[in-house]
Amino acid sequence: VRRHAFYYRYTADELDLLNELWELVRVKANLFTPSKKPIARESTRDGRPRRVYDRPRTPWERLKEFDDQDRAAGGPGFIPDDKREEIERTLATVNPAELVRRIHDIQDRLEDMAAPRTARLARRSGPDMAYLNKTLARIAGVEPEDNETPPADKD
Repeated sequence: VRRHAFYYRYTADELDLLNELWELVRVKANLFTPSKKPIARESTRDGRPRRVYDRPRTPWERLKEFDDQDRAAGGPGFIPDDKREEIERTLATVNPAELVRRIHDIQDRLEDMAAPRTARLARRSGPDMAYLNKTLARIAGVEPEDNETPPADKD
């Protein structure tokens, strides 16, 4: 969740937005984001190992192919027919660009709601600047006064 909802501090008020964001991200990742998977390892001419990848496909395409192979071999398949129809309908009706716009809109709303609260917490539990200034001054070889900030290096 942190990858898409960032490291803000949320309350129960933002839970509905977080759930909506998670559902949209799930649809985007599984139906519209292709990825490569390693299928073999081989050596280059100088003997270094290198991975060989298959063509980029979405997780849904991979699962559908696996399901089709099982059905062709006489198996029952892995995806129930009603679920397969639902996913195919979602693929046909969802616009990927609009999906990304909705994700960004929710992220912006979450950030607007949680950023002030997170900043307050960071200030409250932030570093001890008086101690840090004295430490930095000692490292720089300067003796700061108690109420003065240490001067910067002359480099």
